[in-house]
Amino acid sequence: MKTKDEIKRMKVQTSIIPAELTELEMRERTRGIALYYKDDEFISQTFFTPPNVGEINWIDGLTVEANVHFREIELIGTDLLHLYVVGKEEDILKMCRSNKVYNVLKGLYPSLTERNRSRKYIDITAGKPRWHVIISIDKKSFYIASNVKLNNKKILIDNIIILGDRLFGLTDKQEVVTAQLLPDIIEKRDAVLEVDLVDEMNKYGKIDKLEKMPNVENSFLATIKNTIYQFDLSGEMLRFKLLDENVKRINSVSFNSTRTIMATTDGLYEIEVIEGPNMVKATSLPRMIVAPHLKDNFTVAMYLEDPDILGVNPAIGIFAKTEDERVLFF
Repeated sequence: MKTKDEIKRMKVQTSIIPAELTELEMRERTRGIALYYKDDEFISQTFFTPPNVGEINWIDGLTVEANVHFREIELIGTDLLHLYVVGKEEDILKMCRSNKVYNVLKGLYPSLTERNRSRKYIDITAGKPRWHVIISIDKKSFYIASNVKLNNKKILIDNIIILGDRLFGLTDKQEVVTAQLLPDIIEKRDAVLEVDLVDEMNKYGKIDKLEKMPNVENSFLATIKNTIYQFDLSGEMLRFKLLDENVKRINSVSFNSTRTIMATTDGLYEIEVIEGPNMVKATSLPRMIVAPHLKDNFTVAMYLEDPDILGVNPAIGIFAKTEDERVLFF
């Protein structure tokens, strides 16, 4: 096994996305591994050459300084997207008021389907504000969903997930709140959504992370320390799965069609799963991906399945980001 210092280093290539690209060309640019907004331009990054899947690769050259860093673009309705982005609020507002963002999203839109509703991107930002935006492509309108009211007091929430017309998020006290989304919210840019605490969930303790499951609209996941729970939309607990006692916290959960990967304070864990109609079921116990260089505190882990980027078919690779913002791919 290679040591951490002997791991292969891979460079990324960077390109500005011109406004005059066709939708097909725009889609190819925006499907890279990183997407940013800087100085009124959209910047895409991807592998310079396809990586050798199965080998550990440190990723060099990812953009640190940008106005807005994209983490996820998710399809939540017809011409309706949920953006998870990082940056200052004024930069988020400037980007969303620009016609360029709608051109970029329109190009990406055909690649978001009912089967694969989201595109996740990797970034190396630490300590910057995180924002959730609901954006309508056809109406060229947007709504900052992070600003809400709880008990008539304005607060910020993070880790927002949207299931049908229900929005869930976390307060800075790690409590789950929820609200109903109505169609006119996208046209009320200055409105502030009223949320309520989900007491049935919050009784289990401080929630670390909320996560959706693929193709499931009637339940979702929440993590508390080293345990991952499944809750229904009313907050009732359906089942739970306990990780190794060495794990202090689960930092992210991601799926592909057959597996779930979790980034934890004690490395990466996977579970085999099977998908059915409105259901994802674990078929094995959690197992650690064992390698000396994968024992770090990982804040993010996610699958990449894109033969055009990986150069192989079937294409399956894993991104993981350490606590100190280093990114590896294998």
